[in-house]
Amino acid sequence: MADQLQAERLQPLIVKQLQTVIKNHELAHAYLFVGPTGSGKSQLATWLALRLFCLHLQNGEPDLTCPECQRILSGNHPDVVVAKPEGRQIRVDEIRHLKDEFTKSAVEGNKKLFVIHDAEKMTNNAANSLLKFIEEPGPGIYILMLTTNKSAVLPTIRSRTQVIELRPLARAELEKALAKQEIPRTERSVAIGLTDSVSEILEWRKDDWLKQAISAISLWYRHTSNENMLGFVDIQTEIVKLATDRQKQQLILDLMALIWRDTLLVANGMTAEEDLHFLQAQELLTTIAQQYSVQTLLEISQETLTSRHLLDQNMAFQNVVEQLTIKIVQALSA
Repeated sequence: MADQLQAERLQPLIVKQLQTVIKNHELAHAYLFVGPTGSGKSQLATWLALRLFCLHLQNGEPDLTCPECQRILSGNHPDVVVAKPEGRQIRVDEIRHLKDEFTKSAVEGNKKLFVIHDAEKMTNNAANSLLKFIEEPGPGIYILMLTTNKSAVLPTIRSRTQVIELRPLARAELEKALAKQEIPRTERSVAIGLTDSVSEILEWRKDDWLKQAISAISLWYRHTSNENMLGFVDIQTEIVKLATDRQKQQLILDLMALIWRDTLLVANGMTAEEDLHFLQAQELLTTIAQQYSVQTLLEISQETLTSRHLLDQNMAFQNVVEQLTIKIVQALSA
């Protein structure tokens, strides 16, 4: 029941549009759901599956209790086939499995639904191998692709799907949801700058990881923003030990980018709490924003974003953050 209710809460307009489309028998065979983490892509896909397969619709809505709904909600429906990346990519082998399923008739009824999570992670070969099936899926076949980054999906895929842009979760609503989880305000404000997903934030908080990461980045920022190479020491003594896997390495770089983004916003006169994320460092942010030019702060912000790309290109994490620290101190002391 949660997924259906969340879809209607997170994306009420899109649910309403899809209700109308289904009622008019105008449902497209392929959709690309685009939206940030937490915006409701998975919940919307679940809602659509429920709506298509429910045996006992009530006022056009799935009843959530029939055998079809129960199997969908438990992830065990034979005609709802899901693909997700293994590691960092969706490879041809996974798509080959999908293609095999495409060629089979529905186990029950006359419909099949395919859901591809993180569609931007398909390799070019995997994406190209899907084109034929997206163009001619056959009657009763529906394909949903979910992505946070539309531009990373091959244009040939995008052009063959109906793109639906999801609205990000409103900050106030996310704040409220996190407050109910009794997450401290300083952690909430930072986490909201990274994701719209409550479940992701709760995962980051395990073993106090998020709290420790915020503390480590704040210390690193205090040193580097004052042109102090102790920031280099902070990497070796505090930050590296928190970067235990690829996701955490990416998050640390995102935190570095976020605190310098806050500095740039303050330098441009945006000091309202709803604009900033590192609220506990606001006094220091203001000091640094007044000390350096907007152009210098902009260059540093761009360097933090470049560092994320370097990590994605498989440069060693410690090398990435050490190089970033050197570049920041050099830029500020120029």
